[in-house]
Amino acid sequence: MRYPNFWQRRGVFSLLLWPLSLITCAWAKSARKKGQNSAANVAADCPIIVIGNITVGGTGKTPVLIALAEALTLRGKTVGIISRGYGAKIGVEPRDVAESDRAKTVGDEPWLIHQRLGLPVVVHPDRVRALSQLRARYPEINVILSDDGLQHHKLARTIELVVIDGVRGLGNQFCLPAGPLREPVKSLLAMDFVLVNGQGLASDFKHPYAPNPWPVAFELSEVRDLFDDARYTIVEFIEQFLPAADSKATALAAIGHPDRFFDALRALGLKLETYPLADHQPVPAELMAHLGHSSQPLLMTEKDAVKWRDKKPAWHTQSGQVFAVCGHIPLSSALVDSVLTLLDERSKTAS
Repeated sequence: MRYPNFWQRRGVFSLLLWPLSLITCAWAKSARKKGQNSAANVAADCPIIVIGNITVGGTGKTPVLIALAEALTLRGKTVGIISRGYGAKIGVEPRDVAESDRAKTVGDEPWLIHQRLGLPVVVHPDRVRALSQLRARYPEINVILSDDGLQHHKLARTIELVVIDGVRGLGNQFCLPAGPLREPVKSLLAMDFVLVNGQGLASDFKHPYAPNPWPVAFELSEVRDLFDDARYTIVEFIEQFLPAADSKATALAAIGHPDRFFDALRALGLKLETYPLADHQPVPAELMAHLGHSSQPLLMTEKDAVKWRDKKPAWHTQSGQVFAVCGHIPLSSALVDSVLTLLDERSKTAS
């Protein structure tokens, strides 16, 4: 789904759709209340941290999950991950990403998470089923992270962590379809941690329902050649592939907020020809043909790159230069400490 401009303001379109948004808000509020009070919710025999968003569009939840999984592993936790596997035809039974041969069969994000972390990842649209298989196959796991699933209330959770885009914020604060919210903004009060990602950060994010947000920011770290795995720092890449002052690169992004990726590259001094696509959107054939004749280096996100590995070696640009831009979201020690403290407190209460 693309993020329309009118979601950022309360104008004619959003006001015309506002009555429909009341239905979305009411349904989401009811589902959350029912989930909180239901004894039928399925919990694991170990704590579950759900990392998601209350808005449509990319907020950076997957990089946050990767960073938190790394941090918890360093603190001695044995981490496993469940995910929906968006875009993949999972079938009746959950799929273990470790047994899959390509991203198409399990979804872009789960594949990327497993490749980056080497941790167990199980996917299924029903996260309860994914949870069941994860626990059966990996009984040593003592913390489970759910990639998204904030609105999947059948799954009980120990901690809810929401990520907000620091540029778009909460938009016009209307629910779908009049605005970007999946549930009423007041649901922020139920969240244990609110992270604000990117430009604006927590110092500029003001909202009565999220009085103490945590600032995080995505940092670009290296550029990797997609076909020979050569790695370059940002400076090395610019010096080697964009040496002239007027050199341009082509940038492609099929993520929830492509402009965040493009702006991060521009902030490093790159001049770009950009192609934003909808989240998970396949590259149109016409664009593929155009890119194939380009003499400029082609840059894309890690999430996009997992799909392009299947094109090797049949596809190439005229320049033969196709790169993934890699990065991460550092989490402060204070945030990780707070998550672990709350995790321990609630685990003791549950037992």
